[in-house]
Amino acid sequence: MFRGIELFFAVAAVVGGPLLAVRGVPALAKRLLGKAHAPPEAPPADLDDLRERLAELDEVSRRVAELEERVDFAERLLAQQREGARLRP
Repeated sequence: MFRGIELFFAVAAVVGGPLLAVRGVPALAKRLLGKAHAPPEAPPADLDDLRERLAELDEVSRRVAELEERVDFAERLLAQQREGARLRP
């Protein structure tokens, strides 16, 4: 019926198949899916420093925009004074 090598593979399949299914498949799934479902790593310490720098940059941008508005206003006032001085004589 079975020869020696065929008997070996038949026994290996009967014993090893369920063992592989019980032990190997969950371990393999854990390895493959474990990385995808792993909790996110803690942010690096540099991230807090970058957030502080970004906040400072936002503040500087806001101040520059405010200064641009003031310069525009001052230029309009100067332009009005010059036009008024031209119209008087």
